[in-house]
Amino acid sequence: MKAALMTGYAKPLEISEVPIPEPGSGELLVKMEACGVCHSDVHFWKGEHELPGSFPHIMGHEGIGRIVEVGSEHSNWAIGDRVGVGYVFDTCGHCRPCLSGYETSCQEVTCTGVNVNGCFAEYAVFRENWATRIPESLVTAEAAPLLCAGVAAYSAIRKASLEPGELAVIFGAGGLGAYAIQYAKLNGARVAVVDIDQKKLELAKRIGADHVFKANQNPVDDIWALGGADACLNFAPVSSTWQQMLTCSAPKGRIVLVGLPPDQLSFDAPQIIESGLTVMGSADGTRLELRQLMELANSKRVESVVETMPFSEINTALNRIHSGDLKSRLVVQF
Repeated sequence: MKAALMTGYAKPLEISEVPIPEPGSGELLVKMEACGVCHSDVHFWKGEHELPGSFPHIMGHEGIGRIVEVGSEHSNWAIGDRVGVGYVFDTCGHCRPCLSGYETSCQEVTCTGVNVNGCFAEYAVFRENWATRIPESLVTAEAAPLLCAGVAAYSAIRKASLEPGELAVIFGAGGLGAYAIQYAKLNGARVAVVDIDQKKLELAKRIGADHVFKANQNPVDDIWALGGADACLNFAPVSSTWQQMLTCSAPKGRIVLVGLPPDQLSFDAPQIIESGLTVMGSADGTRLELRQLMELANSKRVESVVETMPFSEINTALNRIHSGDLKSRLVVQF
């Protein structure tokens, strides 16, 4: 099969012929149709996060395809089934986080394209328990980003516990932010979006944002004019949003951090204590949330804004994400 091999940090991926992997017990061999390219792929590729294994390595964790081989004699999956895999490859299944609905916080978690070879290849191996069934009605390229970006935003919105009529302020209107706008509206919230890019703000309005503000034009005053933020969600990988979120949050507001800024964040204790703010992190979604999200997409209640490229242009895709040269999710097709 052809696979995009990472041979070192910050080096172009090499598309090479490698053996097709064999599925073990509890695993599925999947012929890939498409794979989303995620910003976390760029972090690993650039060496900003270190991969735990050796090179060469196959990244990619928003993959969709069809099963061509089942590793277990008795399985709930069949050859020809359409499946997807996200960032989590497997968990232990028996620790407290796994048993209490926080399985993505398992200390023994393994990640697709990180701990094991991923989906930047014509074939990939999925764990049966972590494969997600993809409805036949969904367009492959539009469904692929739901497996990581989509469910990460969905889980963050759920953690924000939005009530109808509350004001959700979304910082960063890129791929995850675009999903979060739609989920917040499904909860009945009013949605304001803050971004530096005018084109992204225009997209935000198209997909349902009630208000849009430029990040460099003091959005805090505008947000307080709307009553203050009941929930702030940060999807921008910058630290400049942090003080804006603290300052525009209404009493008892919730702040959910998803984007990874390069700098440490600090605060004056009264900013949080006196307003009774809750600050939490959110990195990924659970299997249940993935299933819920696929149902929402299947019923046309969630839109994926995607751009497709051939698999042969994987390096162009990574460079475009690194430079910020896109307003949607990128998906490579095989």
